[in-house]
Amino acid sequence: MIEIDYVGKTDGEIFDLTAKEKAEEEGINTEQLDLSPMKVLLGEKYIIPGLEQALLEMEEGEEKELEIDSENGYGKRDSDQIETFPEKTFEEQGVQVRPGEEIMVGGQRGKVVSKGSGRVRVDFNHPLAGKDLEYWVKVVREVEDDEEIAEGIFEHRLGHGELKFEEDTVTVVHKHEDDGHSHSLSDEFKERLTEEILEHTDFEKVEFDE
Repeated sequence: MIEIDYVGKTDGEIFDLTAKEKAEEEGINTEQLDLSPMKVLLGEKYIIPGLEQALLEMEEGEEKELEIDSENGYGKRDSDQIETFPEKTFEEQGVQVRPGEEIMVGGQRGKVVSKGSGRVRVDFNHPLAGKDLEYWVKVVREVEDDEEIAEGIFEHRLGHGELKFEEDTVTVVHKHEDDGHSHSLSDEFKERLTEEILEHTDFEKVEFDE
């Protein structure tokens, strides 16, 4: 696991960044932004292929400027990822649908392309699909502490809840409620998280407190 700072651009416009100094150089007001280096576990597809490949060849403290084509970025745009739904499907759920807005459909995030004649077209392609990207990236440091590595994995895979550590055991505390309903983690997710933590740290056991 490493910590990186980066600035990502497409067509000369910034779409994401972590580096406060670089943001200020670009004239971005950083007061409302929570900017800090991002933890990346190399080899586990946390990031796009072109960026990961470059990082595998970099050392701590090194920085690079990269040009990444769409195939090694967020992929090509796929017309099969644009789907049409009856407008009444959204009306029945009380969902307001407006062209240009993002909505969730069946657990997937998509952008409403058009609405009319009782139909809604939703584009599930990644917003950066089909675009060539430019990155400035720096390897800030290598993360070697097992607890910090486990927390980095947990943050990337879930993003809410907490971890507790006791000797050789990691306990995942997950008390997540949404709209008054509790959501338990799937067995598949638990298995994947457990495998990743045990593979990349010296912990021997992962437990779940839900």
